[in-house]
Amino acid sequence: MTVKSVDVGFVSTDRSLVDFLAVVFDLTELAPLVFPQGTVHRVQGPSGLIKVMVPAEPPAAPPAAEQFHAIAGLRYITVRVTDLDGVVARATTHGGSVVIGPRDLGPGVRLVVLNDPDGNAIEVIEET
Repeated sequence: MTVKSVDVGFVSTDRSLVDFLAVVFDLTELAPLVFPQGTVHRVQGPSGLIKVMVPAEPPAAPPAAEQFHAIAGLRYITVRVTDLDGVVARATTHGGSVVIGPRDLGPGVRLVVLNDPDGNAIEVIEET
């Protein structure tokens, strides 16, 4: 067996997270998949899909945490980009916030950790 790809899925109360991801990371929205339990929105990037499930019944709020690494489990995703400053500008304009950085990690490597409007952590790395 060979793994062909791994998709990441979020659960949200509405599709605004889909719009955020599409605009901030310049992703292409695919046709949503509608099921009795809710709608799965999908945005396509060059290396895979990010899915946002919007349940028919609103989901419970996640536990509060000051830092994404304070609670075990899937707590962040990493997105590698070519324009970190542009991503930060678009994210903060569209309801996201900067948690860490931007900072240099080494020669030609910069990092920022963002919170999307739902409070999910997204690590963004630029390597030149």
